[in-house]
Amino acid sequence: MNFERLITPRRQVRGDCFSYKDKHTWRRLTDYSYSIYMQLKLSSPVTEVPRVGPAKAKSLKRLGITHARDFLYTFPRRYDDFSRVTPVAQLRAGEKMTVKGKIKKTTSNWGFRGRQRLLRIFVDLADDTGTLAITWYNLRFLTKQLWQGRELFVAGTVEENTGKGAKLAKFRMRSPAIEFALKPGEQTHAARITPVYPETQGITSRFLRYQVKTLLPLLSAIPEYLPAPIRQRNRLIEIHTAIRESHFPSSSDSLKTAQRRLRFDELFFLQLAALVRRRHRLKQQARAIKRDAVLEDNFTSSLPFELTQAQQVATTEILDDLTKTAPMNRLLQGDVGSGKSVVALAAIHLTLSAGHTVLYLAPTEVLARQQAADFAAQLGQQRVALLIGALSKADKNKIKQRLASGEAICVVGTHALLQGDVSAPNTAFVIVDEQHRFGVAQRSAALGRSASKNITPHLLSMTATPIPRTLSLTVYGDLDISILNELPPGRKATQTKIVPPSQHDSAVIHILEQLHAGRQAYVIAPLIEQSQKLQVKSAKETAVEMTKLFPDIAVGLLHGQLTSEEKAGLINNFAAGAIQLLVATSVVEVGINVPNATVMIIEGAERFGLAQLHQFRGRIGRGEVQSHCYLFPTTDKDAVNKRLQILTETTDGFKIAEEDLKLRGPGEAYGVAQSGFGDLKIASLLDYAMIKLARTEADQLLADDPTLDQHPILKGKVEQKNLVTHFE
Repeated sequence: MNFERLITPRRQVRGDCFSYKDKHTWRRLTDYSYSIYMQLKLSSPVTEVPRVGPAKAKSLKRLGITHARDFLYTFPRRYDDFSRVTPVAQLRAGEKMTVKGKIKKTTSNWGFRGRQRLLRIFVDLADDTGTLAITWYNLRFLTKQLWQGRELFVAGTVEENTGKGAKLAKFRMRSPAIEFALKPGEQTHAARITPVYPETQGITSRFLRYQVKTLLPLLSAIPEYLPAPIRQRNRLIEIHTAIRESHFPSSSDSLKTAQRRLRFDELFFLQLAALVRRRHRLKQQARAIKRDAVLEDNFTSSLPFELTQAQQVATTEILDDLTKTAPMNRLLQGDVGSGKSVVALAAIHLTLSAGHTVLYLAPTEVLARQQAADFAAQLGQQRVALLIGALSKADKNKIKQRLASGEAICVVGTHALLQGDVSAPNTAFVIVDEQHRFGVAQRSAALGRSASKNITPHLLSMTATPIPRTLSLTVYGDLDISILNELPPGRKATQTKIVPPSQHDSAVIHILEQLHAGRQAYVIAPLIEQSQKLQVKSAKETAVEMTKLFPDIAVGLLHGQLTSEEKAGLINNFAAGAIQLLVATSVVEVGINVPNATVMIIEGAERFGLAQLHQFRGRIGRGEVQSHCYLFPTTDKDAVNKRLQILTETTDGFKIAEEDLKLRGPGEAYGVAQSGFGDLKIASLLDYAMIKLARTEADQLLADDPTLDQHPILKGKVEQKNLVTHFE
């Protein structure tokens, strides 16, 4: 018999089930497949794995499985505990259970579901206590495997049997997992703690379970990379056992032990990489800027307000870093309105006074214009320049020439600062505002504006999205962190309320009262123009509605399709009070500071992320008058939204950041997927204790072996993950 022909893709079926008439053929085919598996290596492409053809390989790629080793490192997303076998008489409707019995009767018939022809397979499975009715759909191969008297396990959700055979079988299961292996320890799909994997079209958990179990012998090719002292100190099992037990746990306790080892590994590599990058940075050279007490006092006294205690501490930390010959790499994190800009301004002032250039990178033209205007008001027009895409070519060239000449100026810009023809050899200090909006390559390009290869500029990253401490220890583990955790005195927390459609009138009346009292307001809409697919109000539609509701109020419309000059004009008019009500899209998320604005409506609030909603809300509450934020969900059903509820319960940005991390995950919430989070399959960034343990061990290992030369396997694995490129 040509067994190779029998395993071509067109004859493939799900998992370890085969559609062959002769059960002896199944056994011989399994033996042949086993010999193929034994020839595989960890690096073998998936197309060399039995039962994986071109179509399956394409589907597997969507799950990140391209080589044999990827099956072993694709861990279950959850587990079904089918380890306890329950007699039929003790089954309970609505629960997931496992039954062992013999096939009493098998029938099948054809039907139709729409235009699709459907095969129904009916099985009565009996044990000594009763009979269970089972139904499968479309699995034609099962008709060749389900013969009378065959013993098997089934696992699934138990239902009351209300069909014609209710007298013969009180309970039934529909499409349960099926297991023919009867010896303890041989089960794969039932009668055990069963793994459930991420799935995609054409790839089921049953298929993945079979492939993973068959490929487990490849674990012997994986070396143990974690040093024995670390494993012993922390009671971590060896890697082979951890991977095997994470896929097919022998008990709940063994699963916990296996996952603990894998969680430690993932976090350990992130910490190790962060500490290596930090050590490498500290060996580089930066321009040391001497502090000037008189200069600093004069700057502080020139401010129209007093710095908060948190601002004073952060300013001291940053200015101290500027005096060092090793380049600063600090993250200034603080809630919206906490005053990050003035802290950065103090450092800019010191750097310019020392005769060096400062580059300030902003994510939007709106924010860049706002910061340039504010900085110029404090530092002087001649010491601040704006470089954005909307400038004429001649104006851009003038600023680039000033940078190339080494003039001591602060250039505030957007991505225009990252262009290849921008050269700033005298750059000593780079600031990246809303740093999570820029990729690693873009931040590196900003630092690369310094023409001297031996000098690395000091870097200050800023974010108004507070970073939870767990995230700070991982991705930002190579940064020093300053925190602004208090608002300027006199400000009141903004009151936030969810307003369903039936109660909109009360919020509109309140806005009218505020506008007639001389205050200003925002109305945020998720779309610029109306969409037939999305039943939410657009900004243009909302602007028309607001104009009709408030005919004696000046209404402005701000969105991303306007030119830079039009945006700047609208923002200036709103700041000056010429526009009382500003209807806008998400372009107002950052960069607008109007203390007189005290009310905000967010249309279609359920369509925005939690952090973004908090940023919007930060546009109000910047004065001493009580501010109000009204969340307008699209429907009454949308009003029952966890994100919106969290926003009404707290104005603490750090607590909101923690909740956002839970809801969305770190990559989406903070834009840090490029920093290694794609490798986190088991670990959680909310597991502070494990993160701290991994950091302690990584720090101690590098203290004993800075280049990891004594641990070549571990060094190779870190480099393989592309987490670091230098150990010198």
